Amino acid sequence: MAAVSALILASCCGQPEVSGKWNILKVNGEDIVVVGDKTPFMEFNTEDSRVHGFTGCNIMNGAYTYTDKEFTFGNMATTMMAGPEENMKAERNVLDAMGKVVKIKADGEDRLLLLDEEKNVVMELGK
Repeated sequence: MAAVSALILASCCGQPEVSGKWNILKVNGEDIVVVGDKTPFMEFNTEDSRVHGFTGCNIMNGAYTYTDKEFTFGNMATTMMAGPEENMKAERNVLDAMGKVVKIKADGEDRLLLLDEEKNVVMELGK
């Protein structure tokens, strides 16, 4: 029932639906490039306002806040594994960008744009 309520609220108030798994496609306008077969992603659990994902090297978990006016990430916990330099750079970029996010908007049905205070796209997610 909570999921249905969240979907109705999102559709009536113009908020994009964020639930589910989203691949991280771009950070600060640049494509995410990692070595290996794991794609960085975020998976949103809208019932608990929690996010789980993969940053390029490590798994991350944390909370987010989503209201009509804002979308922000809380403190994120990550595992502490090293990886190829390209993956570590991707991870730094992802985590830095997450700290700047204040708003989210849909770009079609299968894209989410995460924006900073100046409304710059800091991250692009895709289904």
